[in-house]
Amino acid sequence: MNERLKNSTDLLNDPYNAGNSKRILSTTEAFGLLRKELIENMGAKRIRGFLFRYGWRLGANDAAEAMKVSTSIDYLIKQASLLHLSTGHIRDIESERQIEKKDSQNIKSITAKGKWIDSFEGHQHINHHGLADHPVCHTLTGYASGYMSKVCNATIIVKETSCIGQGDDECIFEMKYEEDWGSEIQEELGYHHEKTIVEELEYTYEQLLEERNNMEKVSRFHKMLTESISNGSNLHDIASIVYKSLSIPVMIEDLSFQHIACSGMTDQQYEELNKDLKENLVEKNRIDNMLPLFKKTELVKTENQTRMITPIYVQKKIIGYCSFGYMEESLSSSDNDSMFIERAANAASLILLNEKTSFEALEELKGNFLEQILLGEWASKEEIVNRGRYMGIDFEDSYYIAVLDYEQALSVNRLKSHEEHLLETISKYLDIQGYEALIGRYDEYITMLLPATTKDKKQLIHLLEKLHDHLQSTFKTNVYKIGISNQSNNIAEATKFMEKALIALRVSDRRKVTAYEDLGILGVLINSENTKVIKEIAKKELGPLFQPDDPKCMELIKTLYVFLSNGGNLHQTMDDLSLSMSGLTYRKNKIEKLIDKDLRDPSQSYQLLLILDSLLALNELEI
Repeated sequence: MNERLKNSTDLLNDPYNAGNSKRILSTTEAFGLLRKELIENMGAKRIRGFLFRYGWRLGANDAAEAMKVSTSIDYLIKQASLLHLSTGHIRDIESERQIEKKDSQNIKSITAKGKWIDSFEGHQHINHHGLADHPVCHTLTGYASGYMSKVCNATIIVKETSCIGQGDDECIFEMKYEEDWGSEIQEELGYHHEKTIVEELEYTYEQLLEERNNMEKVSRFHKMLTESISNGSNLHDIASIVYKSLSIPVMIEDLSFQHIACSGMTDQQYEELNKDLKENLVEKNRIDNMLPLFKKTELVKTENQTRMITPIYVQKKIIGYCSFGYMEESLSSSDNDSMFIERAANAASLILLNEKTSFEALEELKGNFLEQILLGEWASKEEIVNRGRYMGIDFEDSYYIAVLDYEQALSVNRLKSHEEHLLETISKYLDIQGYEALIGRYDEYITMLLPATTKDKKQLIHLLEKLHDHLQSTFKTNVYKIGISNQSNNIAEATKFMEKALIALRVSDRRKVTAYEDLGILGVLINSENTKVIKEIAKKELGPLFQPDDPKCMELIKTLYVFLSNGGNLHQTMDDLSLSMSGLTYRKNKIEKLIDKDLRDPSQSYQLLLILDSLLALNELEI
């Protein structure tokens, strides 16, 4: 018999090549290339399961053939290493086993640890993909698992704990019964019981069908919002449409989470949830009690609610938020909700952009009109009243004048744009509060003409205090103060009441809003007509101290004013001026000597404080 025929006969007689299961020859490079193509086309995660099951089938087939020769456990376990080496998957193997037998042909328990030397799979993975972040010898673990499971007639799983494919020095494995692994082999069990391709295709089809239905729903939702905007809807309409379509409470708010529109909850529910959200956000942010800025869709969870929040952009600036509220157990957020909320935010953005354009044009007209009134450019009250009707304001009614001033840390070249933004914020805030007002610039101040028809004095001051807080939280580098006149019923006297508001502003203390009526006798005494008299009295009473151009004198004037404002309290004055007791005492003695007055005398100190307040109110002095 020639050599070629003899080799063929040997193969036919090999018990491990019996039957229809024939061995085929390949190279590690060819298998590595096949593995590479599979990973790139089917994805690394799916291929892990494919290679594990491929190895399992190889191992189980070899075990079945070996069992035809002998069913002895010792023989079959010895053959395991030999057969694995014959596959060419590894160059060598080292292992230690602990086996408890029932008898010569059955195993009660088995555990093993070992290492594969020169795993072809580890080397090929590095060649084609570089280092992995997980073990990669899936064919080897599958082979060993399949072989031992077949031999033991139970599910035995081999897990790789160290691998050269992820940069380790060696490929280390462990073997245990499935139940002995506990929760450590969830991934390997997933490979073993992974869905067939047909099942995966069915699942994928269901997912695609669900996705198509979702996209159709989103498309209808988007069309509904677009048609609503075309029909002239406002933000309240948009909120209502969103809630009716999705049955999820929706809120539209500004950057400070001030209410603009909402649907799906009562006003009381909104107030409680809004307070809960703000407290949670401030606590988490921990930066000067500031609210964070949301630049993308995010989920925020508190004890009482879950909110999905997405920003509303207008001209590339975030001006507010659209939120979905999940307060009930029956409601929970889903990935699809982000598609709906972002379209709702886009609809709100379009409405706000349109409102902003119209609003800016109208506010500019109103601002110019207010400036003309204060400058006395209208010939008669009747002309002002007639023009006011076009602005939606009835000047036959009573009104107040409020003046806002602020210190800010912005550079001069940004001042104009900053003030425009400030004016827009004030106008928007008052508009949201349902309050009609004329707002504009007068001199270096922001001026507001506030109708007195719908709110009494206390309500109006409370509104201005809330406006103060809103501005302070929006423009955090600024420090604000507001002065408000007493009530007038004659629009032709607006300039005079503007002066009263300015007097209240200039003598304001630490209060957010200072009312002219609260100044008492000081408000009655001060006006532009008696400026000359007040200055003459100041020169007489303050003597050599009244020199506005001398920094040292102004320093002493400031010390005097703070001391008198604090009622002669030395410790409070020390804190306010950051002076030592000796430094403050020196200044006090020097002031008393210069003006020849006893600052402990109540009548003299009151008169001096009244003079200084008058100079401040008339803008003749800056402290």
